[in-house]
Amino acid sequence: MNETNKWLIDYGNSHQNVRYPLIFWSAVILFPISLVGALWSIEMPVAFYISVSPVINWGLMFLLATIIYYFIISIAVAIGMIPFIVCVIAFFLWLENMDYPIISISIGINIMSIYGLYRGRGKNTDFKSLWEDIQMMIIGPLWMLSRLYKTKNN
Repeated sequence: MNETNKWLIDYGNSHQNVRYPLIFWSAVILFPISLVGALWSIEMPVAFYISVSPVINWGLMFLLATIIYYFIISIAVAIGMIPFIVCVIAFFLWLENMDYPIISISIGINIMSIYGLYRGRGKNTDFKSLWEDIQMMIIGPLWMLSRLYKTKNN
């Protein structure tokens, strides 16, 4: 069994008894988006801005590292995640043109997603399982995409 399958199986086994799947899986998607937004709001050093690119920011660097990680563990799943990552980038580029600060929106999404992770699991939720969900936030969207792939193949 390769490393990708091990991660996905472990993640799937720990998420079999989700009581409110719509709330929980929405939170799984919103949590990494809120993290990207928080990172997007952190100002880059002037050296990066001048020598690398004026459009680069910590959120884009996180997404770049994430897609590289996805390609390392599975090329097929990484290709499937490219549209999601492009949509996240487009969302934050759109938010940059709005009057509301991205950090405020990201904190609001983050609070809602943490609550959704906690409540979505149901009665047997504890802070340990919530912490594990937060630690595995990059694997959650991959797991959802892999389930979609398996559904299409069956």
